[in-house]
Amino acid sequence: MRSDLGSRDSELRRKYNSGGEGVLTVRFPPTPVVALDGRLLAYRRGGISRYMAELGRALARAGCSSSAVRFRLVVNRFRPDLPLPSLRVMTPPHHPLETWSLGCELAFRGIRVYHATDFVLPHLPPWIRGVATIHDLAFLDAPGDLTPSAFRYYRQTLARIRAADRIIVPSEATARRLRSVVPETSERIRVIYHGVHQRWGSTTSYAWERSSRILLPRLGAQIKERPLLLAVGTIEPRKRYDLLLEAFLLLQQAGVEPAPLLVIVGQEGWQCTSTVQQFRVGEREKVLCWLSDIDDEDLHALYSVASALVVASRDEGFCLPAVEAMAHGVPVVAFAVGALPEIVGDAGLLVREETVASLAGALVRLLSDADLRAELAYRARLRAQRFTWEESGRQTLAVYQEVLDRGF
Repeated sequence: MRSDLGSRDSELRRKYNSGGEGVLTVRFPPTPVVALDGRLLAYRRGGISRYMAELGRALARAGCSSSAVRFRLVVNRFRPDLPLPSLRVMTPPHHPLETWSLGCELAFRGIRVYHATDFVLPHLPPWIRGVATIHDLAFLDAPGDLTPSAFRYYRQTLARIRAADRIIVPSEATARRLRSVVPETSERIRVIYHGVHQRWGSTTSYAWERSSRILLPRLGAQIKERPLLLAVGTIEPRKRYDLLLEAFLLLQQAGVEPAPLLVIVGQEGWQCTSTVQQFRVGEREKVLCWLSDIDDEDLHALYSVASALVVASRDEGFCLPAVEAMAHGVPVVAFAVGALPEIVGDAGLLVREETVASLAGALVRLLSDADLRAELAYRARLRAQRFTWEESGRQTLAVYQEVLDRGF
């Protein structure tokens, strides 16, 4: 990275560091500080929170070998296991006034680049460059899937990315969609895939022991003899768990032997009351198990013993659970929507027709064909090797450097 970030930057340093009478004083550290939004880490586990945590760890490792930049994680609640040194603010995630209040809080903290990892870029002063990650544009296609407050938050996304110096998306599918909606941002879009941690692909000798401890009290004593179908993700309309439950019912009626079990891992989200009620019915009948809050080691064990990961989503901008499952050699059965064809490729069964019957038929095919499962498991492990957090961190760091090199 150039030590001189351009004449405009040097002029800005003189102006804002001078502290003369009537001149606003902004003190910049000698090493540029890049701040990443990590506020959601205190509230949720998967999805965007996992992206924040794993990207932070990858950047921390990259920072150990480079003195070009320093990283800070913006939080509003302290957590002991943060991947980067923290920078505390008062504004919670998704606050109605976030775009203004967060920008004000960040203005005089010596930051050179701010990375909005959760869609919406705040209003930043001219001496802070802005990078935004847009995970998907699902909120545009079905605004009714969101609560009114959530929709008010996400609808700011498109207006605010017009102010971003760079825009990171996790797939070519999301990039194409974004270019079609906001074509003027095309030159600023960078595709950087998410990754999977190496430990997710390792086998664990205690996987069945750990899984049994979780599942036996809920599903009974026959879990080792029955195939386990796994679904992972927040319980919200876009994930279409209602459709998944209908497909699972058809699968039971198809007479596949031994009869499969369904394990759902995900925190309760929004507009999901009827779905949760259906979960409760299935749990009473001991055909499914809903785990609303488990740690990574338990999830790792469940991946290790699963027969398939099922994704019934209406749209996915990347789908981290698919890559995590593939790293374990677990085939993915999913609708061919959003980025799923790009991410899963030939390591799963992609269903073109988005119906209950088509999804159930794909599951019957997979569970009835041991050779097919073995072939998909082999392909899954190979494909998962394409996605690493180290590479994601390296490419993200290159985006920060690109922004800093522009000067101010």
